[in-house]
Amino acid sequence: MTGRRVVVSRRPAALGRARGPSEPEDGVPDVPAIVGRQLRQALLTVGAVAGLLVGAPVIALWVPAPGAWVALSLAVQGAWVGLAVLQLRRAERLER
Repeated sequence: MTGRRVVVSRRPAALGRARGPSEPEDGVPDVPAIVGRQLRQALLTVGAVAGLLVGAPVIALWVPAPGAWVALSLAVQGAWVGLAVLQLRRAERLER
């Protein structure tokens, strides 16, 4: 076994965890940048919720009477759950 020895000067980064722009070399996260991204994400979600609240009566006007209740009870509730799951996933991703 003839090989060269290599001197390692620092510990290698953990697999699957690359440092992004929000985490400098010293390991301290850039808190104002993270808070700003979370605020933008929250405002996008609030806009989507406002659109859903405005859109629900519009759906009720366009759809005939029996179908309106089905649309309001199934479609709107499904959209609520979808928005909640999307917000949760994005918020968790921003905190990593």
